[in-house]
Amino acid sequence: MRAVAPIVRGSWCVAPAVRRPAMRAAESVSLPAGAGYRLPLQWFAAEAAAATVVVMPALGMGARFYQPLALAMQDKGINVALLEQRGHGDSPWRASRRCDWGFRETLINEIPAALEWLTATAPHQPVYLMGHSLGGHYAAMAAGLYPQQVNGVILAACGSPWVGGFNGDTARKLKWLCRLIPPACALLGYYPGKQLGFGDREARTLMTDWLAVAKTNRYQASGLSQDLDSGIAAYTGPVLCLRMQDDVFAPRDAVHAVSDKFIQAEVEHRVFNAQVLGDKADHFRWARSPFTVAAKVAAWCREVNVV
Repeated sequence: MRAVAPIVRGSWCVAPAVRRPAMRAAESVSLPAGAGYRLPLQWFAAEAAAATVVVMPALGMGARFYQPLALAMQDKGINVALLEQRGHGDSPWRASRRCDWGFRETLINEIPAALEWLTATAPHQPVYLMGHSLGGHYAAMAAGLYPQQVNGVILAACGSPWVGGFNGDTARKLKWLCRLIPPACALLGYYPGKQLGFGDREARTLMTDWLAVAKTNRYQASGLSQDLDSGIAAYTGPVLCLRMQDDVFAPRDAVHAVSDKFIQAEVEHRVFNAQVLGDKADHFRWARSPFTVAAKVAAWCREVNVV
């Protein structure tokens, strides 16, 4: 797998140093992931691990938000590699007019770097890609690109932003957001998510790639020629799709707009309500009250790994 140079490199991308508390029970790793960028990874090694799960965050979220989930899965005998999202958390870069990236960098540089490291670190463990929202889209696309290295996919609260998957007020807001993204990115050089009420400060090319999904429900990664949806359609590994009952960002139709892309895979759907989770069954709280989800993921990893 060749490294793809970032769209921009150098000090314009460097985030200011922020002091943060150390994560419990995790090893911090920094992996080269394309010219000029290093991927922060937190490694939660379990005793007598049954599998390794790679966790990728939602749009605008730093990896530390998922520490409770990683610890809960670790306690269930699952290794967890928690990947930082470029531009957030412990990532050394921040989006700006001169510092830009898209889906391509995660798919061609970051995920392969993590998979290569896991091959050396936990060589005999099956690897499952688990993504929340945007992270789930990355997991799906990466499974299509690297089917021999991805033993399965876990989509957590992952719905397509495709307008056709929504209705009512949410659909109207989504249509307005799609209209605002291009001029906002052109004016500022990055996407101002906090000001627009969706996501955070994001790279303009990433949001251009996201916008293509919102308009067509087909994946594209700027600068990447592969037909990403065809790769997903050909993937035959197992897929676990976790939906939160009251999740307005990933309702049933939006979730199926992603999971239905896996036409040759065996897809298991599971819906969690607030009573089962012990917390709100929305887009985010499951990751902070993760025990039910962690137990399901651990059990599923063991089930699909039986030969």
